[in-house]
Amino acid sequence: MSSIVVRCVELSTRDLITKWLVEESFTVTKLETPPETRVSWSIGVSTPGVPGIKFSVIAPMDKQDRIILVMGIAISQEHKVELEKLKPAERVRVMHSILSRTLSVCTDCKIAIQPDVVNPYTIAINMEVFEEEIERYGKPYFMRLLTRFLNTYLAIVSGFNEWFPILPPGTREKEPRTYM
Repeated sequence: MSSIVVRCVELSTRDLITKWLVEESFTVTKLETPPETRVSWSIGVSTPGVPGIKFSVIAPMDKQDRIILVMGIAISQEHKVELEKLKPAERVRVMHSILSRTLSVCTDCKIAIQPDVVNPYTIAINMEVFEEEIERYGKPYFMRLLTRFLNTYLAIVSGFNEWFPILPPGTREKEPRTYM
C-alpha cells in the first residue's frame, strides 16, 4: 500500500496579496522601508493600463492583525491655481464637496487633506483590511475592497474636474472649422 503525501504550503499575507495582484495584472514591487517607519513589510503597486494608479500595501509593526492600503493623490498645479483664485470659504466648500463624494464611494476609507482643507496639496487615503477578513473571504472580497479603494482616486479627480475642468494636452478644443 502506497501513500501520497501532500505538502500544504501556507502563504504569508504578503505573498497571498502579491499573488492575487499579479494574477489580476497589477505591477508589484517590494518597497524598502527605513526602520523608523515601523512597517513590517510593504509593496508598491500600480494598476494595469496607462496611466496606472499607484498605491502601497503596508503591514504596520504595531498592528500585526491587518494590512493598510495607502494612496496619496497630489492636487495638480492647474487645480491648485484655480483653488487659489477662490476665497477660503469657497475653497472649503469645493474640498468638502469632493470629500463628500469620495466618502460615498468608500465609507471604509480614512481620508486626510494635507496640509489643510483651505490650502490642500495632497489627499491621503487609507483603508485597513484585517488578515482575518483576507483569510475568511479570500480573493473576491479583497479585490472588491481594492476596487472601492481605487475608485476614491476617480471620485477625487472627477470632483476636481467638475469644479475646474482641465482638458488633457492634445485634447484641447480647437477652433471650429467649416468644410464646404
